[in-house]
Amino acid sequence: MKALTIILLTVTCLTLFSFTNKKDKPSGKTGLNYFNSDLLPVSVLKLDANNISAWFRNNGNFNRDPVTGNAGFEWPKGSANYARYSSGLWMGCISNGDTLTAIAEYAYDYSPGYVDNAGQPQGINDSLYRIYNIIRGDSVSYDYLHWPVNQGAYVNAQGKPFFSGTQTMFYSYTDAYPHQSNNTSDSSLKAVILQTNWCYTNSGLRDVQFIEFKIINRSSNIWEDAYFSFWTDDDLGSPLDDVIACDTLRNIGFTYNATNNDPVYGTSPPAVGTMLLRSPVVFTGNNNDTAKYYNPPGSQNLVVKAGYKFTGMNVFNTYNNASPQPSDPQINAETYRVISGLWRNGQSWINPVNNQPTKLAYSGDPTTGTGWVMTGSADRRFLLGVGPLNMSPNDTQSVIFAQLIARGSSNLNSILQLKNLTDLVQEFYNTNFQSVLTVNNISTEIPASFTLSQNYPNPFNPTTVIRYSLSGNHFTTLKVFDALGKEIVTLINEKQNPGTYEAEFDGSGLPSGVYFYKLTAGGFSDTKRMILLK
Repeated sequence: MKALTIILLTVTCLTLFSFTNKKDKPSGKTGLNYFNSDLLPVSVLKLDANNISAWFRNNGNFNRDPVTGNAGFEWPKGSANYARYSSGLWMGCISNGDTLTAIAEYAYDYSPGYVDNAGQPQGINDSLYRIYNIIRGDSVSYDYLHWPVNQGAYVNAQGKPFFSGTQTMFYSYTDAYPHQSNNTSDSSLKAVILQTNWCYTNSGLRDVQFIEFKIINRSSNIWEDAYFSFWTDDDLGSPLDDVIACDTLRNIGFTYNATNNDPVYGTSPPAVGTMLLRSPVVFTGNNNDTAKYYNPPGSQNLVVKAGYKFTGMNVFNTYNNASPQPSDPQINAETYRVISGLWRNGQSWINPVNNQPTKLAYSGDPTTGTGWVMTGSADRRFLLGVGPLNMSPNDTQSVIFAQLIARGSSNLNSILQLKNLTDLVQEFYNTNFQSVLTVNNISTEIPASFTLSQNYPNPFNPTTVIRYSLSGNHFTTLKVFDALGKEIVTLINEKQNPGTYEAEFDGSGLPSGVYFYKLTAGGFSDTKRMILLK
């Protein structure tokens, strides 16, 4: 068996250690480095700014504790209860007539680094190819000052590190080194993956983590019929009472408890899920098709591609660790079949409701018992994937997922709460995260009165934080004006609950000078002065 009140954000500098009595050279950086069983260096770090604490590694794997080998997706943070054992990126394609696959499961086909112009892997022993980690507002940490722009990490318009969320990670890895798992191809895809992970402390998103896989074909061959999947082995408390399902309208797959009493989480156990937010874009040639997205999410860099469309969620597959079909793929051909939505023997799923073959298993509604719902429980794995698509050499595709968890009044009500959270996440994504990037609810305690605090720092260059408190539930606006009274930007324009908030103002592109910010909420209004000094 496998084995807001005010939030203070800290990044713990972890001790370097090794499973093989070899140590990576200390570098004064946050994180933790070790060598796997094949003496390959791996960097690991927790994404834990909000209610989820999860391990990430720069070998395509995440959610597994690198020290104990046990489950590493802890929720709530600090509870010592875990909902996911191990997760990772799975890829497969047909290239020059060969079936190629790469996975991160319990052994890993990815290593730190990249593929050079000659098609050779580089960087596996380079200490610069590690996990970089920054906290929003940071401007002095080692990782902020050494942000790996040359590796593909996102930057803002000023060339500084781009804060995707409250906490942001970046790293680069490739499958071009020899594969370590025994059920994938010996030959590599020669893929480079630029992975960005982020999370928010804002109310409504504290039980969500975001992951972007930016996948680059660095081989000299076309990837045909390529599939990319978020694979996960969920152990929702006890692993033996898990049930899975997908919601094709919401583009989510999830694990829930078969009964209302889990041995670990107790009564009313939560539901944990994976959500597809951005799928690859493919050319259609139809002028009625247009793909729009921000690159990266939260930036002002809008990409509009006429004649293209998003693929959407194409695969939801599952298997267990037992011998009956469908079960774990054992060889490369079986792994590709599973990634593409089939059983490992090539058999198709048949939806019992319409008797039609499908690649979207268990797409019914467990809360109402309608449609195709799984019966019985087991130690399940599932893949939520996209494809097939073709990628030419040096083409890039981005796939963005969220992993999220919710708890309701019962095991089935937890599914409803998870779907409600999914809808909220989709709304934030559709609005390019603007509300959470500008305002942060740092306390839900009800203040005695309305207040507008002096911004800090002041003077500032180029960003500053504005804190305010609301004693009631009101429609709130927070606007910035120049010295002549001309409105520069509206930071807040929405109904907000009682609490204490922080909004960030970015004065990039504005001249030095005196500016004013005005808070209006209900019958309360206050204005304060601030200085931009460049």
